Amino acid sequence: MGVRADMSFVFVFTECPPGHLLALRQWGFHIVSTVDCPGLEKVVDVKSYIRDKFAVVVGDKRLAEELRVGAVDVGELEEFLGWLSGEGARLFKAALQ
Repeated sequence: MGVRADMSFVFVFTECPPGHLLALRQWGFHIVSTVDCPGLEKVVDVKSYIRDKFAVVVGDKRLAEELRVGAVDVGELEEFLGWLSGEGARLFKAALQ
């Protein structure tokens, strides 16, 4: 499956994410959870939800393997957000053009 320009990118959490990671939304990323979290969409059927989306599961490698998608832990996602907020901002914004 190729990545289309109009394809959504979603981070799927299996726990409520730290509040500062919600800043990923400003970069166009969708954030959902498999549990009830304030301000986030709860997704029960993750497999159906991620259809036609580029998905990464945060904090649950087993689920990521089951869904055949990427996996990261919270620390890796924090590093990515730090990169986006710093040196990566110019590069990422140019890529979105």
